[in-house]
Amino acid sequence: MNKKLDSDFKFSRYGIDARLAQVDDAEFILGLRTNEKLSRYIHATSNDIEQQKSWMRSYKEREAKGEDYYFIYSFNGCDFAVNRIYDINTDRGTGGSWLCQQGTEVEHSMATLLIMRDILFEVLDLDYDVFDVRKNNKIVQKTHLLLGAKKIGETELDYLYSLSKEDYQNKKQNIIQLLNLPTN
Repeated sequence: MNKKLDSDFKFSRYGIDARLAQVDDAEFILGLRTNEKLSRYIHATSNDIEQQKSWMRSYKEREAKGEDYYFIYSFNGCDFAVNRIYDINTDRGTGGSWLCQQGTEVEHSMATLLIMRDILFEVLDLDYDVFDVRKNNKIVQKTHLLLGAKKIGETELDYLYSLSKEDYQNKKQNIIQLLNLPTN
């Protein structure tokens, strides 16, 4: 049986606060997902706020079942990023939908990725993050490889990766030190 996050789940680490997304966050999420520069490597999203709110309501049902978690990240009380853990099963989940506002500092952007993985591996106690990255998204590919991910396949559009809890734990401290992240 997988662990489930409470609906009021909050997590703070590396100077960044994470919380579960709410239906009221639809406008913020839609703004990131429809930004032409930010969204060039993710699935297309309609710019319809009512459609996004409807998707958020169905997401909240999946969240309640422990199938999908959508996180909003903030620094000094200002929301700046999102990502998700979805397709959760007995020992693995998929980390994805990672977007940060333009101008986000590299340290803050990386902290959101670390936090998502800390939740996946430590809080949810999963063993693997299995995910895809668009083939043209070279920076994100390199980022995941730095964190210990291994390429396990490809589709026409994406490279497929797997990151084990052990490999992540072996690389995480180096990234924290390299970026000089606070360890709170």
